[in-house]
Amino acid sequence: MWSDKETTEDLLGYTVHASLLKSVVTNDKNLPITVGLYGDWGSGKTSILKILEEELKNDNDTVVVYFDGWSFESFDDAKMALIQGIVDALEKDKRFFAKVGDKATETYEALKKAFDKLKKSISWMRVLKFSAKTVIPVATAATTGGASLIIPMLLSAFKDHQDDLGELLTGDKAEQFLKDTLNAEHEEKKYEVVREFRKDFKDLIDKSKQGKIVVLIDDLDRCLPHHIIENLEAIKLFLNVPKTAFVIAADSYIVTNAIKSEYKEIINAASEERPQLGDSYMEKFIQVPYKIPSLSPKEVETYVTLLFCQSILDDTLFKKVREDFAIFTKDNKFDCYGWSNIQTLLKSEIPTGLGETIGFVTRFSSIIGNSMKWNPRLIKRFLNAFEMRSSLLEQSGITDIKSKFALLKLMLIEQKHVEQFKQLNSWVMSNLSTPPELRVIEDYADGKGEELGEHQDWNNPDLIKLVSETPKFSEVDMRELFWVSRDIIVEQMSGLSLVSTRVRG
Repeated sequence: MWSDKETTEDLLGYTVHASLLKSVVTNDKNLPITVGLYGDWGSGKTSILKILEEELKNDNDTVVVYFDGWSFESFDDAKMALIQGIVDALEKDKRFFAKVGDKATETYEALKKAFDKLKKSISWMRVLKFSAKTVIPVATAATTGGASLIIPMLLSAFKDHQDDLGELLTGDKAEQFLKDTLNAEHEEKKYEVVREFRKDFKDLIDKSKQGKIVVLIDDLDRCLPHHIIENLEAIKLFLNVPKTAFVIAADSYIVTNAIKSEYKEIINAASEERPQLGDSYMEKFIQVPYKIPSLSPKEVETYVTLLFCQSILDDTLFKKVREDFAIFTKDNKFDCYGWSNIQTLLKSEIPTGLGETIGFVTRFSSIIGNSMKWNPRLIKRFLNAFEMRSSLLEQSGITDIKSKFALLKLMLIEQKHVEQFKQLNSWVMSNLSTPPELRVIEDYADGKGEELGEHQDWNNPDLIKLVSETPKFSEVDMRELFWVSRDIIVEQMSGLSLVSTRVRG
């Protein structure tokens, strides 16, 4: 079985995407820049970011920060969580300090002071936001002379939320701050710290003497709609300064609809000439959109081949395959890396059964890709389900390769042709031998029968291919295959059918 976790092991040829993005974000002429890495869930966005992160670490003039937006989803203030997370990551990154000398130098001290100033600014911005939430409901009372009663209450609130605010406000400083906040004449002063943050962030980068700061933001599309917008605003308003680049991995459909849900009143009021306000809003934040293309049939065949190599080969042999594949993709972006490549590379080191498995499964790579919407994660999950059901077959004493391969065919029917899957199950459970209906369909698929008769719903290219390919369904015990595939047809199976052959014995 295969892990569903993102990895830097490139089995999809995605290094080419990471390299292209690297060339964009490390070009001084492009900075500052925000790139949108778009793709459906499971399309490999995180894997591309991980590969990109590894490549950027080899650039001595670049500091890279990886930020998972979803991990901060529980924070009410997503904007400040993003800013705080990036500043903290830079402070902990040894490479950020690499060009300023050791701790005894004045440059190092100046950089540390710059960090302290930024963190203080973040605390004040959090205070501003907190005070706005608390003050607004009582602002009317303040303007009528009630401030003397309100301020002590707010000072107490600051103290109660010390952990949330990041800095405890006490004494005259806190009282003056609240008076300014409540006083409309000091509106400009309220946001002075916000305006200064960009300058301070720029100064921080300049003091580090680093050429570029690249921030990779993942899982933005998993956040709540208002958090998605807050993160985009934080990048645009606070962090988008010279020498910086941001790569945001997200499903553009999810993000666009999050924007629509937050601004639905404005969008509903818009004229018919401006129907795509969600997309227009995104364009304000993303300068370069980059969409991950769907896998092609050849890429699915390559992916399936490499997955089974990973599963069957030992680590040393699989490392050889990966390195060979990486070399192959540099000059053969549009070709399949398949069994012939594995044979040429490994020769006598190939373990028994690898060729037979890859040879059979890749025959259906196009059907697998189409059934799984050409999505890498869905393909991997399908193959994991196949491996698990194969193990169940073995637990029942069914170990022949014909049954295992017939199971794969049956699972592909299950994926996109549920009604035919249920129909076939009904025939199998009603007959002790091969159902006559299945005989008719197999004969037609092999060109031996002229008509399907009442089974015209089986006249589909994918179904015909699955039925015609060996091993035939008529050559194996279909009851056992349905026993391990009974997720959606359990109501059609008798109580005895739910028990494996071994247990019945």
